[in-house]
Amino acid sequence: MNDLNVELSTPSRRVFTAIASSIDVRTEDGSVHITPREESYLNLIQATEITLQTEQGPCVFMLENAVAGLKGRTFTVLAERIRRIEPEAVDEPAS
Repeated sequence: MNDLNVELSTPSRRVFTAIASSIDVRTEDGSVHITPREESYLNLIQATEITLQTEQGPCVFMLENAVAGLKGRTFTVLAERIRRIEPEAVDEPAS
């Protein structure tokens, strides 16, 4: 299987786990597309949006004060605050 195990956590609890085929991390400095072919990834992030491509469709989260890392097939995020964004909110055009 060529998927990534994803774990999103805050210091107090695990918020979300999933299997993802790819991950898009959008930060102030640009975007990073992570696939199972990547060997490693590590980043400190003040605020970012992360999109996980899962079997159920895309899952989008806002992260604040986070560290994200990929080792092997596991992508782990530890953030001060994690908020899920509903797909309808992401797809709405800006006014």
